[in-house]
Amino acid sequence: MSRRAPGTWRYDLVFGLLLVALACLSVRLFLLVRHDRPRAVQRARRQQRRIFRLPARPGHVFARTRGAYVVLAGSERVPSCFADPAIIPDDRMYETAVAVGRALGRHPRDVLEDLLARRRKRFAWLAREIPAEQARAIRALDLRAVGIVKEWRRYYPNGPLASTLLGFRRRDGAPGGGLELALNTHLAARDGRRVVLADNRRRPLYAVDAESRPARDGRSIYLCLDVYIQRYLSEALRETVRRFNLPGRTWAAGVVVEPHTGNVLAMGSVPSFEASDVGPEDLSNAVNRVISMPFEPGSVMKPIFAAAAVDAGVVGYDTDIFCENGTFRVPRGGTIGDHGHCFAALSVMDIVVHSSNIGMAKIGLMLGNARLYAIARRFGLGEPTGIALPGEDAGILRDLDRWDTYSTPRIPFGQEMAVTSLQLAMAFSALINGGELLAPRLVDHIRAPDGQVVLRTPRRVVRRVISERTSAATREVLRQVVERGTGKSCKLSRWSSLGKTGTAQIPGRGGYVDGAYTATFAGAAPADRPRLLCVISVYWPDPKKGYYGSTVAAPYVRRVLEQSLEYLDVPGEGRFCPRPTARPAEAVARR
Repeated sequence: MSRRAPGTWRYDLVFGLLLVALACLSVRLFLLVRHDRPRAVQRARRQQRRIFRLPARPGHVFARTRGAYVVLAGSERVPSCFADPAIIPDDRMYETAVAVGRALGRHPRDVLEDLLARRRKRFAWLAREIPAEQARAIRALDLRAVGIVKEWRRYYPNGPLASTLLGFRRRDGAPGGGLELALNTHLAARDGRRVVLADNRRRPLYAVDAESRPARDGRSIYLCLDVYIQRYLSEALRETVRRFNLPGRTWAAGVVVEPHTGNVLAMGSVPSFEASDVGPEDLSNAVNRVISMPFEPGSVMKPIFAAAAVDAGVVGYDTDIFCENGTFRVPRGGTIGDHGHCFAALSVMDIVVHSSNIGMAKIGLMLGNARLYAIARRFGLGEPTGIALPGEDAGILRDLDRWDTYSTPRIPFGQEMAVTSLQLAMAFSALINGGELLAPRLVDHIRAPDGQVVLRTPRRVVRRVISERTSAATREVLRQVVERGTGKSCKLSRWSSLGKTGTAQIPGRGGYVDGAYTATFAGAAPADRPRLLCVISVYWPDPKKGYYGSTVAAPYVRRVLEQSLEYLDVPGEGRFCPRPTARPAEAVARR
């Protein structure tokens, strides 16, 4: 019987331990296959693959000029620096921070803090939107864990021009209001990705095409907005705020439209902001006050209710109304004055021309609350215009059952309601364009990245509000407002014009605020067939410097109209001869 050599038990022990280890590994393998396989496969795929983001370009926003389109909001590629902190050895961490800090002009301590904050992560930003020379310096370091990636950055080449309309984009590409937010479904891009198989040092070997996808750029928006007219409006708004500013109170809003098409050629408000560099302190100025800040309009509403009364046959423009010599005590309706004037009998035309509150109050009593409410609704008051912008306010038009005997004489001269500048512009357009209330048209068309037009917005008529005959007569009335009434400061040098002033008190708790007014002017030219309509409203100007619409707003509407008509090459009428002040031939006959 053979005897085992001394010490062979050690081999048996090692062999036994190997069998136990093999059994443990088999159990572990069984558990991985049976229970943890999806997670294990996912981990393996993550270790074996690298995913490169392919940033897609957001769509551009274009405004027009007479001969071409120019960029209002665009995107450009800029370099940014990133790191993969998880693959940086501990003994190389500080050395890497020093090298990167030197290349980026950052303190090594700050870079080290960024790396350590995401020590177990596979991605960390070290610097965003860096200059090209810094990007070259990073590439020259040739560090495996630090690299450069190109991002799309939004830029606004015209600075603050139309910024309250455009809005802005945050650094992460998210829209921050305005057109950027409203049309983000068209402007937004979908980033692509490139997946590659990598070795153990994370070096790319070959692409995995089945898991990659191309970037999809955003669509581009082409606006009806005209850059030059927008600039004229913006300069006028800044000037009137500068001249009549009451610190902490005053703001101005303005809009220019084509009354026969509804095209919005300019829109802006002051204060404004710089869309390329928006900070927390700028957000209060990022409000588009043209659509979001309603105000009591005052006398600028008089032609609307007067025209509706003429159209309904309640009065004619040549109907005489006794204006009570300046003081009218309305039965159960308080006392109404004519701001210091003592008018006797005035025609309806002259009631509008000389802006008589008493005359309009009496027209309101003839119409009654139900018809006044219907007129306001028909002209689009108390409801959004439907413009493609976020934050539009519907204004204030109380339900009819909340009107009383004080409302009847006051609604016709613009009290007990609030409108936005855009609502007023569209209502005034209907008054002078033949009687059609139009939807504002801000977007002309939208193009896909390949240049194909995917959407075109047509001219849209909301409803007819007055007849063409009444509209023609109203144009002549509004022309006389400029010729011999409250709108003389909107007389143009080469074109006839029409318009209406408005000076409204600002309501507060328990009544109107002393010395607080909103000054408004709505003007258009040429008078026979208006090409442009401009509305400017100045909220709470300094009363010591001026607060009437004829002083604070009308001269700046005149400036915008003259500059814009000159730019558009609209033929001038020379020093046109004012028409006779007799009642217009087109007016509806005396009732």
